[in-house]
Amino acid sequence: MRKALGVTLFFGSFLIYALVLYIATLNEWTITEKVGLGGVLYGVSWATFALGSALLGPEFLESLKKIIKLWHKKGNKD
Repeated sequence: MRKALGVTLFFGSFLIYALVLYIATLNEWTITEKVGLGGVLYGVSWATFALGSALLGPEFLESLKKIIKLWHKKGNKD
């Protein structure tokens, strides 16, 4: 249960950016409202990312680092 919630929060934090982009396209809202809500959503995204990472534990983060290093090595070979 803990890991399922962690995965949901971790990857769900990236979906919040789609909502930020949607809000940026709304014409009915003022710039101040868009920036304010965008800032709040940005903070919520980082909070869910951090909480999801904490729930998944250090072994998940280590495996994620390995994947990123492999992608980085493949990109440097070209």
